[in-house]
Amino acid sequence: MIKPMSIKNILITEPENLLLRRWGMRLLANPDLRLICFNGEKRGNTERLMEMHFATDEGLVRFRDNEEVSVDEIWHTTNPTHSLQECRNKTERVLHLAVRQETPLVHYLSTGSVAMLRGKPLRGTTGGSNEPQKHLLNETAIEQSGCNFRIYQMPSTPEEFMHPTSEWRQFIEHLNDFKLEIEDRIPRYFTAQPLRLCLQEKGLIQIARAEDVLQALGQILMSSLDRSYFSIRTEQPLSVKECLQAVAQCAGLRLQIVSNSERQNYIDRLFSSRMEEFLTHFERSIQTANEVVSETPSADAVRISVPPVSLQGLVAACHSNVLNVDKKISDWRSRLEHKQVVLPDAGALNYYVGGRGPQTLVLLNAYGQSFKYWENFIHAVTPQLRIILWIPRDSDGDAIGLKSANPLNVHADDLERVLRQENVKTCTLLAWCSGPKLALEYYQRYPGRISSMLFLAASFKGFGHPEELETEFEKNLEPLLEAIEKYPETADLVLECLKGILLAQDKQVRSTQELSVMSDAELKQALSAINISLRELILHPFQAANVAAYARQMGHFWKHEFAAGLRKVDVPVLFVGGDCDRVASQEIAKFVARRMPKARYLEIKGGSHYIQHDQWKLLAKIIGQVVNSGGNLEFVAHAAAFHTSSEPISATQRL
Repeated sequence: MIKPMSIKNILITEPENLLLRRWGMRLLANPDLRLICFNGEKRGNTERLMEMHFATDEGLVRFRDNEEVSVDEIWHTTNPTHSLQECRNKTERVLHLAVRQETPLVHYLSTGSVAMLRGKPLRGTTGGSNEPQKHLLNETAIEQSGCNFRIYQMPSTPEEFMHPTSEWRQFIEHLNDFKLEIEDRIPRYFTAQPLRLCLQEKGLIQIARAEDVLQALGQILMSSLDRSYFSIRTEQPLSVKECLQAVAQCAGLRLQIVSNSERQNYIDRLFSSRMEEFLTHFERSIQTANEVVSETPSADAVRISVPPVSLQGLVAACHSNVLNVDKKISDWRSRLEHKQVVLPDAGALNYYVGGRGPQTLVLLNAYGQSFKYWENFIHAVTPQLRIILWIPRDSDGDAIGLKSANPLNVHADDLERVLRQENVKTCTLLAWCSGPKLALEYYQRYPGRISSMLFLAASFKGFGHPEELETEFEKNLEPLLEAIEKYPETADLVLECLKGILLAQDKQVRSTQELSVMSDAELKQALSAINISLRELILHPFQAANVAAYARQMGHFWKHEFAAGLRKVDVPVLFVGGDCDRVASQEIAKFVARRMPKARYLEIKGGSHYIQHDQWKLLAKIIGQVVNSGGNLEFVAHAAAFHTSSEPISATQRL
């Protein structure tokens, strides 16, 4: 195609990028300009291109060009969803096109924080959140390409600040999640205590409105300056301390920056351990007031100032993009299909199946418990994994409570019937509380089916260990259930005692003064309390109509022998437990893990018995790695914002 001499073709490489999209809309106001983008296809070494038209202020309508188009200018930047390798590949495509066509001028939208990374080794990552590193990679490639180029180092916009992949956005979300988690166990804690972060106080951050940045960009292009580097900076950078405090206030927290960890309490240190990578990012990437930028090719860049975003503007963006998002998850059944297996006695065994992916995850819940604990987790993993929910025989589709009790070998054979019907060749077992004993029984009977196992808040009462290792709940539960078996007429009275043990709290209501002076030991003890939001769910299975069956089932559970087979388990097994688990003794779980040749133990600081509810994001990340462990657990869990400390039982890398 021969284009008229007056038409200039401009390639926009990332049209979904906010600044490039809005910049393209401005360019289209000029009738002598035509916008094009990559088609995603190639013909030999030739890129296929498409013409773009904007149908609305935010939307794009793209039309395919049938012939190769010559390119006069290229506008390029990073894609926040791309990894470093994907970013590298995209930039190579762009520069290959520029070199082949010889004439294009390459414009690159970068960030001012690149200057701090010059001369430092590139930090590898598989995620898409390390924007400064990706910008540095692209700048370097463009500088070395031999193309004519212009690099614009720019401040962040509120939209970039709140983009789902940005570390700031994720930090804010986990700040909000942390508040909900803590106050679900220690009501009104953050009304009395600030959250203390150990950070330098002089950090500054450049944030400007997109329209102001684009106006400065237009001024640069209209000028006659013949330079390769341009630095667009805010007239007055925002204080990182003030930004953190402002967004924390949106989440209902008071944030206090402290100079050393000695001024932090147990909850502050718990948050810092989970946010370790984020806090390191803040320390590394923010500019400080007395920082001297090292000499770089952009040291002589033309500098242009734009107004900063106000703190009020940042808070408004936080509210509209993060905190006001409806996070309500639909019922756990919504992504699963209810199915049945016909048993030899003509009865039916209920189960659920759903999700997609080449790997199968089988969830073994605690006896009589609802899958509602798992709601967020199920929604998180079903896009990547096929998942099967096992339900004990004689239980209905709601899977709450027990109507009959059976030995573990019967349950194991029932599980095999389900897996045969679903044509499962191999799978990962995810077992909670009483589930790990069933998982081990199933493995001993059908070892070829299992590729790996994850035991969550595992209960191994009845293992022959010293009684002092048991939790108070485990010590009290057995005699109560024995009383129900012997004297069914006392079930109502015993149930009241059982409910009192289940919901045991140190103090259910604390005054603001009491909350403000709690010691580390008191805070840790308080975090062992049952979540307020889970109380009804925890009590639901313990009704007079089914507690006798539950008592008999727990009798089978406690008496079941499994120790002899521990050293024969030849698949990876990851134990995950919380140091605030008041229900199942994790000291006993650690002892069991030591007896298994390929077992590892990951301890979650501040974790309760209900990790699948409190820490479902972390669990979803971990299970993905267990499923794909390739026969071992020698890997690093990229838990980023959710990560806690680990306690390996055997020789292993830090999880």
